[in-house]
Amino acid sequence: MSGNLGNYEFRWLVSCKHFAKSKKSVQEKDEINIQERLESYNADGFIGFYSTIPSSGLNTRLSQLRENERIKDYKIFDHKLIENYLLRVGFSSIMIRYMPVNYKKISPLRLVEDEYVPLKCYACGKDLLETMYKHQYSGIVVFLQDYTDETQPIIREVYWCCKGGCDRSLQLQRSAPNHITGWEDMDDLIIPVYFLDWVFTHFNTLRSGKDRYTDDAFENLKRFIVAISQRVLREMTDSEKERAYSLFKIGRL
Repeated sequence: MSGNLGNYEFRWLVSCKHFAKSKKSVQEKDEINIQERLESYNADGFIGFYSTIPSSGLNTRLSQLRENERIKDYKIFDHKLIENYLLRVGFSSIMIRYMPVNYKKISPLRLVEDEYVPLKCYACGKDLLETMYKHQYSGIVVFLQDYTDETQPIIREVYWCCKGGCDRSLQLQRSAPNHITGWEDMDDLIIPVYFLDWVFTHFNTLRSGKDRYTDDAFENLKRFIVAISQRVLREMTDSEKERAYSLFKIGRL
């Protein structure tokens, strides 16, 4: 075959070993009679796909076979190299779908500033960014608007919290005749295309003068954008693509 491993026709013998649970390396005894196996399949080279790493003995054996021209070439894909290839050549969606736990490990929250910026619920203190990995649609960002002056309403506060009890508790604390709250699901805001549209919408309303913020509310809006960006800077999952499409259909994008 031809491709990234070479520009000539080649027949590979592929061997897969899954030792992730035991975490032991792949030994020579796990790959017995390599030369005979290649000859029986008229193969030119050997590829190992391993969930761990090859032992030094196995590496030495394969190197000797190549140096003695018993095989033309060999290549070992260990767990780190497989992950690297999947991400580098654009197959992150495969990892998101079939290996979500591993994807989270290699695609964690990405720092936008020098240090991690949490989004702690204003009521219970739980970090909503971490919670989003475990529970979908569990956190919201809230905009408290003050319509005391109906001609020039102002966004008095921006905060974030858990849905349900925390949200109700915070709204009760802030209830007033001229106060109106609006909110967004944080899980919608980590959909990259929707996040961009949401940010641009706030830019536009600020530029037009439609929205005004108190200094504290505006600082909190900026803090929220920085913090949520730590979850946005990645590929979209299939479910997020579907959700984005549904948001387009109802005119929210």
